[in-house]
Amino acid sequence: MKKISLLFLSGFLAISGFSQVTLGLRLSPALCINRVRDTKNDDFEISNNGSGARFAFGPTVDFKFGDNYAFSTGAWYMSTRTGLTFKNTAPSMNYTYKEIVSLQSIQIPITFKAYTNEIATNMKLYFQLGGLASINFYEKFKESDPSTSGDYDSKYNVFNVSLYVGAGVQYKLGESNALFGGLYYNRGLMNQFDNSSISGTNFKLKDNAKYNTDLVGLEVGVTF
Repeated sequence: MKKISLLFLSGFLAISGFSQVTLGLRLSPALCINRVRDTKNDDFEISNNGSGARFAFGPTVDFKFGDNYAFSTGAWYMSTRTGLTFKNTAPSMNYTYKEIVSLQSIQIPITFKAYTNEIATNMKLYFQLGGLASINFYEKFKESDPSTSGDYDSKYNVFNVSLYVGAGVQYKLGESNALFGGLYYNRGLMNQFDNSSISGTNFKLKDNAKYNTDLVGLEVGVTF
């Protein structure tokens, strides 16, 4: 573990030493799209319960190599909407339960940016591609139908990995300041269900369904 930490630190310092470091702040309204796939053919079904709008915000750090390339990272706070519908179609049961949960997380992008030459005075296009690591630190129960007064049982993994693709425009204000704005798509790659069971049953979520979250959003911010 110490060797890995030293290697990471050495790499970070090397990147910092051979690049121009640019800090920034980013705000992003996004639409959370839930992808749920039931993998078992039985009387218990799990499906999506709608989508919802959310916001992400936080600092960005770009390590620029020349005028047109950069390694981009940061730490963004995000409250992701998760919506599920549980349906038991067995003749003796036949009930439906819906719930909405807010996943509080920190997103860490690991991406590369490529800039075009100026398309107008002080204006460039940028394209961004890479991964996004999310650390879910809190599950906040929002609502259910029918409503329940019992304790909420957590059901999502702490860690998630996504593919990040984005594009936008950067407008330079001065020697070191710039405004940027663009669009992005973030596609969840890992099954977010943990190995917990549905309350009162032996039904393991991870063994019976796959759950992923996608984000489609806008981003605006400033670098300095």
